[in-house]
Amino acid sequence: MDTTLTSADPTAPTVEVTLRHARVDDVADMLELVNGLAADGVMLPRSPASVVENLRDFVVATVDGKFAGCGALAIIWTDLAEVRSIAVLPELRKHGVGKRIAEKLLEVAEDLGIARVMAFTYVPGFFERLGFRIVEHAHLPHKVFNDCLNCPKFHKCDEIAVLKELRPIEGQPLSGPLSLPMPGRGMPRRA
Repeated sequence: MDTTLTSADPTAPTVEVTLRHARVDDVADMLELVNGLAADGVMLPRSPASVVENLRDFVVATVDGKFAGCGALAIIWTDLAEVRSIAVLPELRKHGVGKRIAEKLLEVAEDLGIARVMAFTYVPGFFERLGFRIVEHAHLPHKVFNDCLNCPKFHKCDEIAVLKELRPIEGQPLSGPLSLPMPGRGMPRRA
């Protein structure tokens, strides 16, 4: 997964980027980068447990064998996945490293047969350049129901929802007896 990237700045050097699956020894670098950006208000923080438990969702970018950035693809439902935690070291921003991470995550989603990919972001322009469009949070009920209810920003969310259609949705997403009813509706009462 090696890629040579040229900076948007013509005076900046070209960098050789390698993308690979995240490993346990990447966790500290990933947490430091993501939570540093979270402290700056650029993204939401991640706990050590959430990174470790979801390590297989992450790809890592390296430059000259050293950690350069990361991103994750979380499957939300049978027809929806989320790009999460795309972060790049400050000195390597504007070299296309984040774009390459996002493109790899979109490739993974396509390989899995996922029809739509979404993200919640503070930088919608980054995603729009990758073919995403801005949507209302209500268009992503599985995301809101699964993750947003536990978010400290649930009642004052300032992130922008973006969505990219990878392919038409054929048939209905998983439903029927395997799906759960919404709270308060159709839930059996205990006697």
